[in-house]
Amino acid sequence: WIAAVLIITSVILCTSEQIYVKNFYQTVCTLAEEEKPKELKEYWENKNDTVYIFSHHDVLDDLAQLISALDDEKNEQTKNELSEIQAVAKVYYENQRITFSNIF
Repeated sequence: WIAAVLIITSVILCTSEQIYVKNFYQTVCTLAEEEKPKELKEYWENKNDTVYIFSHHDVLDDLAQLISALDDEKNEQTKNELSEIQAVAKVYYENQRITFSNIF
């Protein structure tokens, strides 16, 4: 019974982590697409501690630097930075989601 409980607990934790990471990725990309840098910075401030628990820090450190460097107001440079944030968020999501290559 102990093994069954541990397996069920592992599956529940893994599933909830995948859901959280997907929601985080989708929210970051949505805010970047809608060009809302101020909201993106606020969202990052609220969620970064939790995301760091789930993930490797190297990609998140890059994402943190990009988000912290954003201006609160939209401009031409911000548009390019938001595109870069989307690209780094995509790399983060692809590294975290469950695939055969990530498992083995």
